[in-house]
Amino acid sequence: MYNTNIENNRCFVDCIIVSDEIAVEKFVVDTGAMYTCCYGGVVDENLEEIALKDKENRYIGGLVKGAAVKFYRYSLNQFTIGNIDMNEQDIWITFDKRVTDIILGMDILKQVIMITNPYDQQIYFCKDVHDYEHNFLLEVK
Repeated sequence: MYNTNIENNRCFVDCIIVSDEIAVEKFVVDTGAMYTCCYGGVVDENLEEIALKDKENRYIGGLVKGAAVKFYRYSLNQFTIGNIDMNEQDIWITFDKRVTDIILGMDILKQVIMITNPYDQQIYFCKDVHDYEHNFLLEVK
């Protein structure tokens, strides 16, 4: 189980992303986002757009002042939410420098149990039902 604070109506989680490089970044939990996405330099500062020319790509609208942004599907060797190893995952990356948020979207969030506790302003993440049953206890403070 992993938990983090809700601050100013936003929730940030520490995530480990492993490709050719290893990075630890704060992702914004966004249940309204279909996809986990970020700027390419977050994943690998040496990654260039030309290296992804044959990868699946799509334009996702509304991200920057209503404008569409081109993203590429990018396979990670490992993605970890806090201490929860999600194994290999695909995320969407862009090289559009206007994109500044690092978003943890529903493509990955739907794979974990996520509980919002209004009493302590925490969000809890459990890997599976076993993790939930053995580690989560709702506390009212």
